[in-house]
Amino acid sequence: MQPNRAKLMLISFLTLIAAGMGFATRAASGPAWASEFNIGGADFGMIMGAGFLGFGIFIFAGGMLVELVGYKLLLLAAVILHIVSAVMLLMAPSWYAGVLESGGPEAATASVTTLLYWSVFLFAVCNGLYEAVINPLVGQIYPENQTHYLNILHAGWPGGLIVGGILAFCFQNSTAAISEIPWQYAGAAYSVVLVTLLLMSLKESFPATVAQGGKVSYGVLFSCFASLPFLLLIVLHGLIGFMELGVDSWQTRLMENLVSNSVIVLIYTSFLMFALRFFAGPIAHRINPIGLLLLSSVLAVLGLLWLGSEINTVAVIFAAATLYALGKAFLWPTMLAVAGERYPQSGAVAMSALGGAGMLTVGLIGGELIGVWQSSATTAHLEANHPEVYAEFKVAEPNSFPSWGKGIGLSIVTFNELSAEKQQQAMEDDTDPHSQTIKDAFTFGGRAALRQTALLPTSMAIGFLILLLYYRAQGGYKVLDLGANGESAGEPAEAAEA
Repeated sequence: MQPNRAKLMLISFLTLIAAGMGFATRAASGPAWASEFNIGGADFGMIMGAGFLGFGIFIFAGGMLVELVGYKLLLLAAVILHIVSAVMLLMAPSWYAGVLESGGPEAATASVTTLLYWSVFLFAVCNGLYEAVINPLVGQIYPENQTHYLNILHAGWPGGLIVGGILAFCFQNSTAAISEIPWQYAGAAYSVVLVTLLLMSLKESFPATVAQGGKVSYGVLFSCFASLPFLLLIVLHGLIGFMELGVDSWQTRLMENLVSNSVIVLIYTSFLMFALRFFAGPIAHRINPIGLLLLSSVLAVLGLLWLGSEINTVAVIFAAATLYALGKAFLWPTMLAVAGERYPQSGAVAMSALGGAGMLTVGLIGGELIGVWQSSATTAHLEANHPEVYAEFKVAEPNSFPSWGKGIGLSIVTFNELSAEKQQQAMEDDTDPHSQTIKDAFTFGGRAALRQTALLPTSMAIGFLILLLYYRAQGGYKVLDLGANGESAGEPAEAAEA
């Protein structure tokens, strides 16, 4: 049976809807985890980082697996893992209560942190497998305009963020617009999408991969790693992952004292990304994909600097968020399109390598480091301006970064973090004498973290400018086609080898 590419596109789109929903509701769970489990900022960042770490490992491994087992089998395995991760979230409150009763609050916090970490890690594993399937699949079924259709596909991610963000806005935390419900029910709501996804995938026919179709040998799939421009693309995609997903992870927390319900900002920027990604094709056609990536990086720099400035009105916050959304909207899917267009002989491997670099960077460093920047700036602000509050709120032992380095004795930096429980209580209780002081310090720290994050798209802009000049020297950016003999064609040989 001939594959139906419209249905395959919808299946692929739904995987990102489910992923975005889970991400948004989990990102909004920070206040609940702080008050219910006493999970601090660095540990929250570590848990969120696990999502990117698992994603990064398995999107790269999945790129190799999909060429061996095919699209359909790997997709169905990911759906099952998705369900298991939801069950682990639902278990967290009772798990904490059980350990609290037998081992005390510190043991309970450590235990539930571990459970949440592995739940998020498993969630990320299946998301990595999803992307290992859907990116090359959509590139393969829409070879005539990969930039356009991969951007449409990845509109599913902000689409899921919108759905999850609305759930969080209406039902999560004390600021819930309708009624607060237990965070774990909102966090596991993405499972509803999996039922439709499972039913559609079981009966649908999928095409053979590049290697399965006999167009190239399995060894040729890795030829992209012999290209210097591709190695630069890997570095740049690592920076994209750090910036885009790291900021998304922390956005609701960094702005929770600037707007009445900070989830609104995430919903708004996600809506802009959702709409913009349907227009990437015409834009890229006019300025080519590398030019689009360069322009996007510059806009992201300006947006982050504006968000990190001394802005106090809601209107200006949303204006700055608009500029940032314009910057980040096209980055991730357009990079995947460049991998597909320039390295068709590498099939799923080239796209998965980029996706893996983005996720591993934010998983090992970015998600946690933004929390470190925020915590360090908040602590420094209090120590310099309100030493008595600093003395009351500081923890006994400084945390280390990276947290995963504790087990091997590696610490890039140590920093003092405020007590997460006391800090959250002060911010939620306006009668607390330190409430406004803590809110102001937290806001200061959040702005500082956003300004520091602006260094990433600055580096990206420099990298894309180098690539733009390189392709111009090669006669311009050209899309390569994979011929019947498995060789790339579409431009002079010396350019194709690059």
